[in-house]
Amino acid sequence: MFFSRLTTVQSITILVSVSVLIKVVMAAILPMTGDEAYFIVWGKHLDFGYYDHPPMVGWWLAAMLQVSDHPVWLRLPSILVTTLIGWMIYRIVLPRGKTNAVIAAGLYWLTPVHLLAPLITTDVPLIFFAFLSGVCFYKAQRHDKRSWYLLSGLMLGLAFYSKFFAGMLGIAYVLYIILFVRRGIKPYVGIVFIVLGTLPFIGLNLYWNYLNCWDNYLFNLVNRTSDYDFSVWGLVKYLLVLAYLITPPVVYYVLRKPTVLLETLRNGGLGLFLALFIIPVVLFMGLSFGKSIGLHWLLSFYPFLFIAVIMLLHFGQLRVCFYFMWGFSLLHLLAFAIFYAFTPGIFLDNEKRYQKVVLALHAQELVSLINSQRYNFIVATPSYSESAILAYHLKEDVLVIGHGSYHGRQMDINTDWKKYKGRGMAIFSKSEDVKKYAKYFNSFTHIILPFKETRYHLGIGTGFNYEVYNKAVLDPIRNEFYKIPDWLPTGRCRMQE
Repeated sequence: MFFSRLTTVQSITILVSVSVLIKVVMAAILPMTGDEAYFIVWGKHLDFGYYDHPPMVGWWLAAMLQVSDHPVWLRLPSILVTTLIGWMIYRIVLPRGKTNAVIAAGLYWLTPVHLLAPLITTDVPLIFFAFLSGVCFYKAQRHDKRSWYLLSGLMLGLAFYSKFFAGMLGIAYVLYIILFVRRGIKPYVGIVFIVLGTLPFIGLNLYWNYLNCWDNYLFNLVNRTSDYDFSVWGLVKYLLVLAYLITPPVVYYVLRKPTVLLETLRNGGLGLFLALFIIPVVLFMGLSFGKSIGLHWLLSFYPFLFIAVIMLLHFGQLRVCFYFMWGFSLLHLLAFAIFYAFTPGIFLDNEKRYQKVVLALHAQELVSLINSQRYNFIVATPSYSESAILAYHLKEDVLVIGHGSYHGRQMDINTDWKKYKGRGMAIFSKSEDVKKYAKYFNSFTHIILPFKETRYHLGIGTGFNYEVYNKAVLDPIRNEFYKIPDWLPTGRCRMQE
């Protein structure tokens, strides 16, 4: 085999070079997604919290935006984080042999999910700090030092301040110690130090929510769980996603000898990382019966799998998995190249999807068309995603008009509708429904924008009537998305003012 003839340095150099090159190319050609553009809005409105999640990615982007807003630059943290984690996987596995270390790191670097989607999202800082926390927890188990537990807690706090999924890792720590650690009271004291490390970040998040309508908790625990509906099909979909991430050969080898899982967990050492992967996976399995589990939900625990796999498989199996991953990723790249070459034309039969793709791929041209018609009025759209994409290309705030969804309500925080009273707006929409906003203006003109074999719509309204809009739109929004439970103390809620 090719890699067996190379030195360790040569193997690592090839793996890093190939993976980084592919990620940079993908970062350059992928259009700015709605979620990424939404987080860029966060970066331009620096705060200690945002409607959907804690603020870490907004802070990272605020710093990045001081240099440039080029997509490759803004996506650079994603490329660096996955590359650095691969290197740390190599260093952790190295005592079990250089070849094993190269395979473990290579498997992680070559995963399609990282190669094809080097995006800047809340998951990037979450993955980074969660992995650092897990490594510190591993060190704590080896040395039983409170300093390692405290450092694990600090990293877990930073992960929590990136996304609440970090709480799953905290649960994994506790369950691992209860189920598999037999060293007296010290590990339980260590858990106390982990909690102490997280408290500053939890406290800051609670204080921000106290002053901001409890946005994070209403969104994550109330608004986005209202569609919970028990279904076995949810579990089936989740298991398919899991099998895809773990990859078929690893699944096959483990299923041939499932007892290896329990043996690895009981043996400690690197087996700890298997627990840090499996416990969150099992917890998400319970949620999957009523909630669709996105692939990205698992990414913060994903790196632990590539350390654990060294304990699960023998060398011959690891080599099969390594070369399979090269082919697996190559197939993904070929599929993407074919898909990209025929996009957006392949979506012409589905107008709504076609319009979304055209907006993503040709946003800059579309912005020029909008600018030619908007009379310097502020731009608005009915969608947080479309508003964020247009804001990125216009380099100015774009409002979200209308009811919207329970996702992406950061614009509720950023927008003071009172200051637009009597002013004009240019409302961009994919459908003629834009005319329904005419009732909020003294005068309204509907303009059709033919563009790339489809039609977009622009509503030019003058004399915005805040009182009518407040009663018809903002009052229902307050009642649906900002109903704070009576038992929660509230310092301030701008939506209720």
